[in-house]
Amino acid sequence: MLLTPVTGELFRIPLFGFDLLPSDLLIPVILVVWIIDKIRNDRIVRLGRVGKTLLFFVFALIATYLAGFFRFDFHEIVAAGAYLARYLMYLALAFVTFDLLNRDKKGVILKVLVGSMIVSMILICILGFLQLKYFPSFLELGLDAFGWDPHIGRLLSTWFDPNFVGGYLAFILSIVIALALYFRKLKDKKWFWILVVIALLGLISLYFTYSRSGYLALMAALGLLALFKSRKLLVVVVLASLLAFAISPRIQERTSDAIDSGKALFGLDSQRPLDPTAVLRVNSWSYAREIIADHPWVGVGFGRYKFEINQRGYGLLSDHASGGSDSSLLTIWATSGIFGLLSLLAVGFVAAVTAIRRFWKKESLKDYLDAGLVAGFGGMMVHSVFVNSLLYPLIIVYLLMGLGLLDEK
Repeated sequence: MLLTPVTGELFRIPLFGFDLLPSDLLIPVILVVWIIDKIRNDRIVRLGRVGKTLLFFVFALIATYLAGFFRFDFHEIVAAGAYLARYLMYLALAFVTFDLLNRDKKGVILKVLVGSMIVSMILICILGFLQLKYFPSFLELGLDAFGWDPHIGRLLSTWFDPNFVGGYLAFILSIVIALALYFRKLKDKKWFWILVVIALLGLISLYFTYSRSGYLALMAALGLLALFKSRKLLVVVVLASLLAFAISPRIQERTSDAIDSGKALFGLDSQRPLDPTAVLRVNSWSYAREIIADHPWVGVGFGRYKFEINQRGYGLLSDHASGGSDSSLLTIWATSGIFGLLSLLAVGFVAAVTAIRRFWKKESLKDYLDAGLVAGFGGMMVHSVFVNSLLYPLIIVYLLMGLGLLDEK
């Protein structure tokens, strides 16, 4: 389960009319085993502050789905209900993680969770470089015919999307760099240098995604980490960013496109219009805002976004991007209304406040891990403004386990 995101989009399992990821099949098994173990060996219900807040989000998702139940046709009810059930199973990972960590007296599960996150990043990076060498363009593979964007010369790894990979790398890198900062203080520098090498691998991989949202996520995350644990890190981030910009014409081009697109978007002077990527993203945002304007309070129901988009003539049901807006927050608002959006933001706020109060000005390994997680989540919030990353299964596996880790004392 912990390494299932490594397989990415390489294969899906057709079942009951849905194309399921390996994690979609493993999570129900994990939940059943966990419930049986709870019934037989440990009947204590453990909910941390984050877990209790997460329950409000779960309630909002279910309530807003039921609020529009009779407005859907039967097919939409079943399909949307299946997507909701899948998402709720993923959310349950946070509760399972918190419970197992609090039952584990030897710290084995903590090491396994953090280790699996780091190993997964290493594998995804290696597979990404292999993809970049042997399959630099999806046009050569004909995957654009199946709805995938024809990214050329960008690191996609097994996920087939550089922006999702970029956000994922930014999140895991926050943890790796935070742990490296801790081991840097110790006399034995072995783990420090190992983590430095791993961090360099991740940074180089993120560089070759050419994902502007990934870069922003990492800068936001490392800025927070510098605030929490190391002011010197901020200097390193600035110098590394300037160096990357100076030596890469492609990054210069994409940065220039982003600046010009921003000027055009806000009505300022610009010699060039929105770049093609920005046009698609802005159109996606406008579709979501239209749905929000029509259904601001309870949305159209979780899992119904693609049906709503299709009915409004903005996309096909078969499109990969039709399942949500290019913004997780807009997608949540459009599907679960203001109640779903506010409850999601409450989860992030409670998680951040709980963790920061615990690790502020403390120097244990867990304190640095928590700082890395909070910084990583901060980066993901920035990333989710531009990409639907908070609802992407391959990413939320680790995000929800991270919530459980943050909740654990």
